[in-house]
This record gives sequence, C-alpha cells and structure tokens, in this order.
Amino acid sequence: MLGSELLSGVVLTTFSSVKMPGSILGPIAKILGQIYNMLFNGLYGVMNVGVLGFAIIIFTLIVKIILFPLMVKQQKSSIKMQMLQPELEKIRNKYKGQKDQLSQQKMAMEMQDFQKKNGINLMGGCLPLLVQLPILYALFYIFQNAYVYVDVIGQNYTDIANAILQIPQTTRMEVFGPYAQTFVDQYKNVATIKANGFDLSRLNDIVMLVNYLNVDSWQSIVSQLGSNGTALVDLLATKNNIETFLFLPLVSQAGLKWPGIMVPILAAITTYAQSKIMMSMTPPASNGGQENPAMAMTKTMTYVMPFMMGFFCISMPAGLGLYWTISNVFGIIQQVILQKYYKKKFMGEAAQNG
Repeated sequence: MLGSELLSGVVLTTFSSVKMPGSILGPIAKILGQIYNMLFNGLYGVMNVGVLGFAIIIFTLIVKIILFPLMVKQQKSSIKMQMLQPELEKIRNKYKGQKDQLSQQKMAMEMQDFQKKNGINLMGGCLPLLVQLPILYALFYIFQNAYVYVDVIGQNYTDIANAILQIPQTTRMEVFGPYAQTFVDQYKNVATIKANGFDLSRLNDIVMLVNYLNVDSWQSIVSQLGSNGTALVDLLATKNNIETFLFLPLVSQAGLKWPGIMVPILAAITTYAQSKIMMSMTPPASNGGQENPAMAMTKTMTYVMPFMMGFFCISMPAGLGLYWTISNVFGIIQQVILQKYYKKKFMGEAAQNG
C-alpha cells in the first residue's frame, strides 16, 4: 500500500494531470482499478516478476466469470436459433414470391412471434460485447496509467522520480530535456500541462515522464547518465520486473517491433477464431438462395474484426492487448463447451417431442 502522504498527493495530483476517463468511464475505471490493485498486491506478495501479466490473466478470468450468465444466454439463443432453422424456413417459404410490403411485414411478424415463443433473443449475441466495451475502455486508462491505479507501481515511479531529482540539474536537463519536450509536444493540451507547463524540478511532472518513457528510452538515458544514473539501475530493474511479462513491457505500446508485434498478431488470430465459432452457430442461407442477414453480418465481422483489433492493439498498451487475447481464449473455451452442451440438450428434447 502507499505508505506516505507525499506519494498519495503525487498520485492524486498526477491523476488529474494525465488523460483520464470522463464522468461515465471514470467510476468504472476506479472500481476496476481497485479490484486490479487488490489482485496485484496479493500476487506481489508471492512473486515479483511478471506480476502485471499474471494479474491481467486472473483479472480476465474474473471478468469472464462475471459475464458468464450473459454468455450462457447468448449461446443458448444462438444454438436454439440454429436448431429451429427448419421451422423458420417454413415461414419463409410460406411467403415465397410475395414481395409486397404487407406480406414482408406479416412474414417478419410471424418469424418474430415464433422466435419469441421459443425463447430466441436476437440481441443476445450482441449483449456480451456491449457489456465488455465500457470495461475495455476503462482498462485502457488503467493500463495506460498503471501507476495511478496500482500502489506498488505508483511507489516505484515516485522512487525513480526522486532519484532523478538527485541528479545535478545541468545533467538532468541535458539528458531528460529532449524526452520532456517530446512528451509536452504530445500532451500539451492536457489541462495541467497547458496551465502550468512542464518542469523537470517538480516531482509530479517527473512521475508523468517516467510513465511516458519506454524501455529503449531508459536504456539510452542510463547510458548517457553514466555514474549519475547509478541510483536508477535497481529501481528500473524493479520496474522492468513488475511490468514485463514474457519479455513484453505491458505498460508501453505494443508497436510493430519484436516482441510487441506478437500482441496485435495474437489478438487478431484469437478474434478470428472466436468469430469463426460464432459463425458456425449462425443459421445458414435459406432455400431460396438468399443469405440470412445475420449470417451475412457475421461473415463480414469474422474478417473485419480481426484486422480492426490487430490494428488497434498496435497503438494500445500491450497489457490491454494481452487482456483482449486472454479474453478471447477463455471465450473460445466457453463457446466450445456450451455449444456441445446445448446441442446435445436441444437434440434430446427434439427427439422426445418428436
């Protein structure tokens, strides 16, 4: 836990200094951040390497367990829709060749009544995704500013900032100045920076810079500092141990270099795999040869979504991409198990009724 009022002040001040979620996502991010912080602290008591990654995996599992009832409803509805497709086809054939508006409305109403009668929810497939979206956005802010939400990381960043303040001012300005200028150019419209500027003599500002710098930048900085950077070596090693998972720095952008590039690739692959399973549960084309609108939409999303998620994960914190990938893996396992269960169940019910 944070052990000093000074550190608490730094975190609270910095909280309003960086780009943070708004009034809607803010409370969600705060609650998820508290859960994640407790989980992180628990793991950090038994390990000190890769904690951020393991915490993300366990956190993802917790989210999946919470959303499991929605997943069950979605799978049940989708498989039931697939099993009842022959009956829906009979309704379509009943109005075959009748293209006038009244007939099409009657067919739509009849199909809607049939689906409602049999407990088919057309929105069931979208609901889990819609619920996950605010969680995903909130996690973006948590992983982008992990030091604000995770006590151990906040303490480490503050220790690094204090060590930087001990470096002679001339050397500090010479080495950190260019990085600070790049940071300010990128975040010049953030309220606090816009109002107060950026000062390498202020602890709060240096903490923000610590959060901004990536592994390559730190290697160059330590090299330039020489003996002046001795105090930073152990602190940066701790930072690296906490934030790195399988050689991947989770608080930095995944990017296009190795090993970060694996994050968008795995996110795209697992998104495609999950979409393919969903497509297998979508009713096929009708006898008339016209493709089911739901099937057409699912096909489109099957190929579009992997590219979208892969592209987004390039510029997102790698931790968020890891969350999405692990979430997909858990989702695939859930889908396969539930699909087998409900297919067997509905086939058995159909045999009894038949």
